[in-house]
Amino acid sequence: MNKTLTSAAALVFSASIASASGPVAAPVPMTIVQLPATTSWTGFYAGGSLGFGSANYDIDGSYDNPGIPLTASLNLPDLGAQGVLFGLQGGYNHQLSNTWVVGAQIDAMGSNITNDTALNLAFGPNTVSGTYDLTVSSMYTLSGRLGYLTSPNTMIYGLLGVTRGNFSGAYNLTVNAVPVVNGNYDFSLNGMAVGIGMETMLNDHLSLGVEYRYNAMQRYTFYNGPLLGGDTLDVGFNTSVHTFRAMLNYRF
Repeated sequence: MNKTLTSAAALVFSASIASASGPVAAPVPMTIVQLPATTSWTGFYAGGSLGFGSANYDIDGSYDNPGIPLTASLNLPDLGAQGVLFGLQGGYNHQLSNTWVVGAQIDAMGSNITNDTALNLAFGPNTVSGTYDLTVSSMYTLSGRLGYLTSPNTMIYGLLGVTRGNFSGAYNLTVNAVPVVNGNYDFSLNGMAVGIGMETMLNDHLSLGVEYRYNAMQRYTFYNGPLLGGDTLDVGFNTSVHTFRAMLNYRF
């Protein structure tokens, strides 16, 4: 009987503890938080650019007269030009991995990068004055780009491509303030473009970038032929154009 009373007391004590502590709570289910996916650089884009640039013209010439005989050559320092530029660009990127991006781009640029050259000579009462203006009016470039991702949203890249520049020239010569000759002309030069840049994604569609580009153009010949008869005169210049610009692109 004592065993029965003891067992009953233990049962009542256990029930009292359970009643005091209340019902046992069910375990809370675990939730796994998904991190946002890394933005992909793959896709088409288009945008505009604004910046400034400079052009250098390295003038050279040679004269040969086998009848005298006489041979001479001339090389002048670079004549500089500066101005603002604006443009449009579009292209396609393909992300190869977490660190590498390849792409192709075509862009068009207009500018007022102009060199102003003036000449004034005085011979007693007589004066000779001349001006020559040369402007990089537009450039078109097709390039390939290779980029390295320093972070998922920032890329540094290099580019290599072909470019075509359109130039316009204007000249004027007066003697004693009387016009002698004046006019204007246009010409185009082909060349190679190399550059470096950095681009950062602002959101899923907009990216902002900065870029430096060097354009080496082919030689332009002013004149190549006889001067007085049996002699030969060759005059021309080599051109290089440097551009710095900021770009805003919309990614589709």
